[in-house]
Order: sequence, then C-alpha cells, then structure tokens
Amino acid sequence: MRPLFIFWAVLLFFGCTGGDDDRQAIQTVMNQRQQAFRNKDINVYLSLISPHYQDQGQDLATKKRELASNFASFEQVDYRSDGYTIEVNGKLATVSGTYCLKIGRKGQVLELVGKESLHLRKEGKGWLIVGGL
Repeated sequence: MRPLFIFWAVLLFFGCTGGDDDRQAIQTVMNQRQQAFRNKDINVYLSLISPHYQDQGQDLATKKRELASNFASFEQVDYRSDGYTIEVNGKLATVSGTYCLKIGRKGQVLELVGKESLHLRKEGKGWLIVGGL
C-alpha cells in the first residue's frame, strides 16, 4: 500500500509543477532561441515570443523593433546559455541561468556575460516567451 501512495504523490507533484513534456518543450524553445541568435534569424527568434509579451515597459511591437535593429547591426553573433534551470508552475515557467553573448560589429567583438531569467507561458502554439528579453 505504501509504494502505491508514494507513486501517486510523485505523480501529483510532477503533474502540478510541469512534467517532462513541458520541460522538453521549453528546452526546445531555448534551443531554437540559441540557434536563431547564432543564425541571425530574426523570424525564428520572433516566432518564440508571445503576442502578449510585456517586460520593463516594452510590449511585443517595441521588442520587435529593438530586436530587428540589433540583429541587423551585428555582423556576427554567438550566443550560449549555460546551466539554466527550468521551473514550471502550471501554464507559467521561468528559465534562469547564465549566458555568454559575443557580437561582432565593425570588425570589433564585444563579449557580454551575465545572468538571465526568461518567463514563458503555455499558449495555443505551445510555450512562448512573455518576458525577460
């Protein structure tokens, strides 16, 4: 009887906090974001952002203009996200970790290293970024 109780408790816990399917889908979003950066593919990058994006006073239209300008001005982009954690709570998730971004412009390379925390929401098309960019 006790092993069955533990099984249901574990199942309930993972069902409430997001299972492997959600984590895998979020991991896919993060991988696509990394590839979009590296390929300077603004269309793929924008497809990962929710129409409901809101962060630090920026909505999706403002963020699109900023990203398009940045992508166009960089000759080379190398982005790597390391050691991040994924926390899922129902239809909301937070991905936190470190990153290294190298951008080349006018023959010079700038390296930015830091921490980031992206917020995602499960929407009709799957998991999309709603804040933190």
